[in-house]
Amino acid sequence: MIYKVASVKRVIAKVFTDLQLQEGDHRISDLVEYAGEAVKKIGAFPTLLTKVTGKGGLALLELSNYQTRLPSDLTAINQVAYSASTSGPFYPMIYGSGSFDHGVPTEVTSTTEPTVSDHAIVVLAMNLYNESYETALARINNNAVSRAQLEALLPGTVGMNTLRDNTSGSSDYTYVVTPGYIKTALKTGYIMMSYQAVPVDSDGYPMIPDDESFEEAIYWYINMKITYPDWKMGRIRDAVYYDARNSWNFYRKQAYAHAMMPNVDQLESIKNAWLRLVPEINEHSGGFSTLASPQVIYNQNN
Repeated sequence: MIYKVASVKRVIAKVFTDLQLQEGDHRISDLVEYAGEAVKKIGAFPTLLTKVTGKGGLALLELSNYQTRLPSDLTAINQVAYSASTSGPFYPMIYGSGSFDHGVPTEVTSTTEPTVSDHAIVVLAMNLYNESYETALARINNNAVSRAQLEALLPGTVGMNTLRDNTSGSSDYTYVVTPGYIKTALKTGYIMMSYQAVPVDSDGYPMIPDDESFEEAIYWYINMKITYPDWKMGRIRDAVYYDARNSWNFYRKQAYAHAMMPNVDQLESIKNAWLRLVPEINEHSGGFSTLASPQVIYNQNN
């Protein structure tokens, strides 16, 4: 498990010292780029920093014309929630899986009456009132009060499943991601996004895990990248380049194992998530806030 991070300057200094390089012969920006490549190739998610828009000094993402620009430091999205205002409540969104979910909707004026497409409300009306599908559909189309009452009985509607941090459960909001943007079927509003980003120091240099395996892995990756042009041109022996490549592969795997190894508290959370007598399939609507808590089932007969 990764507990602390350090500036990549530490590894770069080690490269210059061990390989006896001269600053005029090698650009620092190249070595920083190589270090970033190494961290990405190791691929352990604990090396990244989790950020949430609307918290920690970050502004909420504001939707304009059904879309908003993604944060510039974003590496991966954890979860997305939507609200019509900055004060919430926020409703967890799901990724759109439809073939026609992409693109900005075209606004048209329709002269026909809107029809209800929510199959769940119709089925609920059929079961409650013992009606045919056509009669139940007419009921929710023509009786707004009845429709509202039926909607309130369905899980995941507004006002139910209230979660932590002023977040409410709902599965009615979807989004898709295109290069540089997140797009929704909602024209305006605000997006709270949990995402992963590369941590940087005060000078803008990337931060790397404060772990010996990571430092060695990054060191040998930079060594391999520096050695490659000379090896390709035949100016150094094969054994020199292969030693750097083999060392990189060894420490890369070791660094990944160190980052992904859970501590005792994380193991307890994993145990609680796996040991479930009754499957809990709606954790997404709660932002997975109770996934690590032990399941409690009350016996009503006692």
